Amino acid sequence: MASSSSTISSYLLNSSLSSTEYEDVFHYCHQEKETCYLVVFVEPILCIIGFILNVACIIAFLSVSTHSYFRKTSLLFYLVALTFCNALQLLLSIFVIILPAMEQYIIHYPDSREGRAVHSFTTMTVKYGYPLMMAANYAAIWLLALICAQRFQAICHPQNVWKKRLSCIRRSKIAVGIVAFMAFAMNILRFFELEYSENGVDLTHTAMKGNVAYKIVMEGLCYAILVYGIPILILVWLNINTCKLIMNKEIHVSATSRRPAEYRTAMMTVCVFIFFFLCCTLAASLRLFTLVTDADVHSTDMLWLVDVSNLLMNINALVTPILYFLFTRGFRDLFFVIRFAPQRNPSPFGVLEKSPLTTDDDMASPISGV
Repeated sequence: MASSSSTISSYLLNSSLSSTEYEDVFHYCHQEKETCYLVVFVEPILCIIGFILNVACIIAFLSVSTHSYFRKTSLLFYLVALTFCNALQLLLSIFVIILPAMEQYIIHYPDSREGRAVHSFTTMTVKYGYPLMMAANYAAIWLLALICAQRFQAICHPQNVWKKRLSCIRRSKIAVGIVAFMAFAMNILRFFELEYSENGVDLTHTAMKGNVAYKIVMEGLCYAILVYGIPILILVWLNINTCKLIMNKEIHVSATSRRPAEYRTAMMTVCVFIFFFLCCTLAASLRLFTLVTDADVHSTDMLWLVDVSNLLMNINALVTPILYFLFTRGFRDLFFVIRFAPQRNPSPFGVLEKSPLTTDDDMASPISGV
């Protein structure tokens, strides 16, 4: 496999293409430019940049994991989980979407050694990478709903009935574990949607994939309702109420000095949701369209819609870490208590000792509702 991978890499980097074959590549892309340019040239750049940004965010979030006290533990854990899912989705997109497209649009010599190596590698990545990519996408949607719920619960009035009802959201490790398990469990059957044909090289759909009942369950019940429909309704309700608190200046926090930071993190979740809605609605619409009409969106006339949908979903994963950085003043709003944390050891007089960097607000409220 190592030798095959190196052959694939060198071939995809055009190291073995002659000048005439270069012209064939760009001539073919010119004929199919709507699809080819998006998938072969634009999307790889977005996926690589997005993956780097998400990994950078994970490193920034985990850089304080050794500290025993900071206020936004649950929010940070949710953000790390969501960022990991986005990074995984972007990475798998390279192997599930981009490499097969490169094989389709660039490699016109399937009988060559390089062509067979690329085809063998892409069939394997599609068969096993697609279910994992979908699981990462499912988990990212649910995690976004949990983050928005966590932010709303943190800033709403203490007497608000949802303050107590959503208190379980602060148990982030349990919630993330449940989300990860459910996302993977709902995509286990996707590992059996494709199988190798009799020649042992090409992939073909299994009978289960074409079964009408299977499509209704997987695309209608699981995706349309459980993964997108219900979460989008919850997200709309949460963000409308969060926007009301922001516009009416009714953000409630124990430490008044933290109000601007809470305002910015609330705006962050609203903006993340807006980008999610704009970028992911097309994918859900296409799935619903294929379920209702039984149309083939991978036909020549509609293939560009699928490519645009995939591109938008990866743009959403790319934009999310940028929003984190912009709305938290370079992540400083997330880590403020580490710099201003009160001492955990009580003084001999039974009073919480105040460190030189601790503010009066932090002493008055060592743990806020975040």
